[in-house]
Amino acid sequence: MKRHYNFAVLFLVALALVLVPNVAPLQAASYPEKPINYIVPWAAGGGSDVMARTIAEIIRKHNLLPQPVVVVNRPGGSGAIGMNEVFQKKGDPYTIIGVVSGQISTPLAIKAPVDGSMFAPIANMAMDEFLLVVKTDSPFKTAEDLIEAAKAKPDVVTVGGSGTTGSEDHMCTGLVMKAANVKLKYVPFNSGGEVMGALLGGHIDSAWANPNECLSQIRGGLARAIAIAAPERIQLFPDVPTFKEMGYDAVYRQFRAVSGAPQMPDYAVKTIAEALKKVSETEDWQKGYIEKNGLTSLYLGPEEYAKFLKDVKEEYRQILVELGVL
Repeated sequence: MKRHYNFAVLFLVALALVLVPNVAPLQAASYPEKPINYIVPWAAGGGSDVMARTIAEIIRKHNLLPQPVVVVNRPGGSGAIGMNEVFQKKGDPYTIIGVVSGQISTPLAIKAPVDGSMFAPIANMAMDEFLLVVKTDSPFKTAEDLIEAAKAKPDVVTVGGSGTTGSEDHMCTGLVMKAANVKLKYVPFNSGGEVMGALLGGHIDSAWANPNECLSQIRGGLARAIAIAAPERIQLFPDVPTFKEMGYDAVYRQFRAVSGAPQMPDYAVKTIAEALKKVSETEDWQKGYIEKNGLTSLYLGPEEYAKFLKDVKEEYRQILVELGVL
């Protein structure tokens, strides 16, 4: 009887070994079977939120996935709350997260345990620019005016930005200070909306903003862009000079990407990456999102995006060292 029992056990073990390797292909063939949660670790209405909702709508409109992508905002802690939540979902094929430059640089600066490079790389989607903006009636007609004022009164001229130490806006401020040999007073806020509100309310002298964060204010005659930290002028604001052409080596661009939960299965990464590539090729994306918001479209698949993340993390580390943060 014991021999028959042992044989039965061995048979079940052998059967399991045959079936287990086939589980992944079955999962891949039916994936996704339920909605995919797209975590945005920033407030609604900001640049990351706009991209997430654009992607979700294009996927729905063009039936690029059999299940919807659901955008979930988890703001707070300069992206830390949302990142920590996704970091706990190791291996989850149904959770993705929006990643931008500050989710790597800020954790580096404050030595946080989780940063944006620790998730499963899926795809980079775009590069965003940074404009230095003032109120329309500001005495600073040009960036040179602002820099000269900062030279005359160090640490008095204020520059508002989203995020604290190590954020993109903070690094842009540091790059300008280093390039122009001036001291500016950086004032942090929780979102781009708060920054623009403070600028228009006269609480700060100038502000950093992505094009989509200040476009309506500029077109409405409430604000003016006096410089851009891009390698060259952009089509949306052809009359706004770069710091580089003014003789200041201050170039910084924000990447906008999508990653998955740590250890996300390969089949999920591949499926979502293919859908995002199709998203990037639609007119809705190129005209309705990229051109409309003054971005540069740059799709990088999982492998290219993984290498890109490694490179930019080291680049940000060097900037923070130069700024004396690290």
